[in-house]
Amino acid sequence: MVVEENRLLREGLRQILAGEKEIKIVGEAVNKQQAVHIVGELKPDVMLIDMAFIDTEKEKVIPSIREKSPTTKPLMLSTSSGEEKIFKALKAGARGYLSKDAGVPDLVKAIQSVRNGELWLERQLMAKFIDGTIASYSGGEDQEEAKTERLTQREEEVLGCLTKGCTNKEIADSLFISERTVKSHLNNIFRKIHVTRRLQAILYAIDNGFEQAERKAHGTAGAG
Repeated sequence: MVVEENRLLREGLRQILAGEKEIKIVGEAVNKQQAVHIVGELKPDVMLIDMAFIDTEKEKVIPSIREKSPTTKPLMLSTSSGEEKIFKALKAGARGYLSKDAGVPDLVKAIQSVRNGELWLERQLMAKFIDGTIASYSGGEDQEEAKTERLTQREEEVLGCLTKGCTNKEIADSLFISERTVKSHLNNIFRKIHVTRRLQAILYAIDNGFEQAERKAHGTAGAG
């Protein structure tokens, strides 16, 4: 589903994605009110939504969309937007951000990645998020509790790969394991460190030094 007030951009996205066999546009909206109204009926896998529709003070539209259709994953599009606003929208439930200056291959990959449950961020932006938010990241008592359940060596390696912005497939290729095994490891990791999203896991990994584990992975790759 596409949420964009500019008709030319909506039609451009429709024409671009029409050539992708695995992607189908099931509906369009010109404003956030219309998007929230019809998302419950269409229940799209992914919603491309202009960042201009994300409230500046409180990202109410994202929670409203997720409430109407919990399986829909919002992917934000913008020519430019403040990093703080993007981060707030991600915390509110958005599953990714893509610049409107990005090429078609990146657009398609972003849609597919978000559809598969992965977080999509351009790598430079991911690095800025980590650098800018790690100091303020707070796990509190939950983080201390998470440390009591130790991660396995393989889970540490998977967590290390996350800090590099790797997709599940890239992690699988790097560690010579299947994507199914990667998903299983991620589920265990999320449970142990008490997080629900990839970005939270990445921040936890950086804060606890697990980015070093990915470097060691190539020398210990084997059975998952």
